[in-house]
Amino acid sequence: MGFWSMFGKKPKPEKRMAIWQCKNNPLIPLGKEGQWDEVWATWASIVRLNPKDWRIYYTGRDGVGHLRIGLAFSEDGITWEKYRNNPILEVSPSGFWDSLYVYGPIVWRESTSWKMIFTGCDAFESSHYQVGLASSPDGISWKKFEGNPVFADPNPANMNKFGQHETEGWGLIKDEGEYYLFYNPVSRKPRQVWIAHSTDLIAWRPVSTRPILPSTGFSWQLGYMKYCGWPFGREDSMYLFASVSNARYTKSRIGLWRIQGSLSSIKYKEFLGYITEASTGWCEREVDTPYVLEDTESKKLFCYYSGRSRSGEWNEGLAFFKLEELEL
Repeated sequence: MGFWSMFGKKPKPEKRMAIWQCKNNPLIPLGKEGQWDEVWATWASIVRLNPKDWRIYYTGRDGVGHLRIGLAFSEDGITWEKYRNNPILEVSPSGFWDSLYVYGPIVWRESTSWKMIFTGCDAFESSHYQVGLASSPDGISWKKFEGNPVFADPNPANMNKFGQHETEGWGLIKDEGEYYLFYNPVSRKPRQVWIAHSTDLIAWRPVSTRPILPSTGFSWQLGYMKYCGWPFGREDSMYLFASVSNARYTKSRIGLWRIQGSLSSIKYKEFLGYITEASTGWCEREVDTPYVLEDTESKKLFCYYSGRSRSGEWNEGLAFFKLEELEL
């Protein structure tokens, strides 16, 4: 009796998509010694105001271990110049919920104002992660919401060993007047992707008691961990990009799913394939936090993502692809 006859069906070959890695990777140089982003420049979202006006809101780490949020400008989405007055969002004083980390900015312009969803943490040892809100008149000068934090999932599956919340937000989309936030725990394993929704960005409620991307397989297998989900709507279709790895983050990848049904009641998910993976150099150890937007002129999708090197540095990279070229 053959192996697959004993243990089940032989897995199908992985679906592959034609992608092009940006030659400028990694995109954002680390800061000089003593600067706020000397260790990491990563976990970013991008706003394209017009063909020659791009902004990247990214996370920097200093030599002490604090995470803050900064800004850089570009004319093509590839070559970036840092804002001279970075960081634009600081950690709070000791004793506040975000006194250690503010990171993972999700930034967009809505009507006449700018909004930012970000994740905060207050201490190394307890890893108490919660989600906050900030606003700005110009996308540069930011003010945190006085009622922060606005969301922390009480589900026991998303709490750490100290019984504290581990709610890390990443993907956000507005659909039919409601906001949907894709989130996951941080150190609690297996990491899985969940959805919460809100009508005002302040009061959030989990959509379901089950994750949209649950853990699959054993801890050493790819698929055991799924995190940093990013939704992308195109015409009448909804897609979800997310990091996929085993429990040790070795050779992680960014996967793509097609979603059917509304975000409040998803009927079906189809796995389409992998976009990019941990390879060599700047992203040898891990890839995560995909952020996808479409260039209407070239019809290419820009997939920004973060990579961790063998030495532990996090940087930001970019890959290009077209959904039409997926080998179904």
